[in-house]
Amino acid sequence: MTILSVCLLLLAAVLHALSNALIKRSRDKLAFTWWMLMAWAIIGFPLILFVGQPPPIAWLIILVSGLIEAVYFITLTRAYALGDLSQVYPLARGSAPLFVLLWAMLFLEEQPTLAGVGGILIVVIGLYLVNLPALSEWKRPLLGFKSPAARWALLTGLLISIYSAIDKVGVRYVDPLPYLYLFLVVTWIALAAQWLHPDRRAALRAELNPDCKRRIAQAATMALLGAGAYALVLAALRLSPVSYVSPVRELSVVIGAWIGVRFMGETGGRLRVVAAALVALGVIVIALGG
Repeated sequence: MTILSVCLLLLAAVLHALSNALIKRSRDKLAFTWWMLMAWAIIGFPLILFVGQPPPIAWLIILVSGLIEAVYFITLTRAYALGDLSQVYPLARGSAPLFVLLWAMLFLEEQPTLAGVGGILIVVIGLYLVNLPALSEWKRPLLGFKSPAARWALLTGLLISIYSAIDKVGVRYVDPLPYLYLFLVVTWIALAAQWLHPDRRAALRAELNPDCKRRIAQAATMALLGAGAYALVLAALRLSPVSYVSPVRELSVVIGAWIGVRFMGETGGRLRVVAAALVALGVIVIALGG
């Protein structure tokens, strides 16, 4: 894995953590996500000029990726509605690299080195620990596998792995930024189905109240941060195997944990420092072993 890829992914992790901070403050995450995607559809519209003339297979990939991303937002929101962050996040984000490794080997013919596989496993362990309230509760996610929240979280991890592998193929046909714009527009259109349900329609309207201008500004900021983060990831996908990119980008979890401990007074500080060190070690192993 190249140093440039690592730098791109570190910056992407920072942007992704900041965007998640905005999502966390929203009243209805799925509604806020839809407004964010609408802001992106408007802000990123000039990227249409750079799409070019991709082959038909590229349009199919864009459609599939956008629809999977829409389902991802639904499952992630559902998991958080049913379970704690310390249960859902390690399962969703921690399981994704393992799924990605499997897809990369089966469908993309990538063969990670032994050091790369070891680094991936270290990152997964760090991600598992980073959101635990205390080391004594290390079995907490394992004991909850039968809960609905755990099943939704694992489904979210599966979806992350699938769209990561699909996007690896997609950026072969379309430049990263136009590709990002197009599939997120597909996601926005798919999630617009919320307007057909009275309760979801009320949630969408309420998300802009009481300060409409401020909420729109937050949605636009979220769009720029999230799109910027994923654009950097897509660029890294062109330089490195997807089985390495996916776990490295999860550094956003460590940054998010630091924000929570440093600025939000969350517990588990020592454990999260150790977990962050494990993730950093895993990144080094991946970078040197790739």
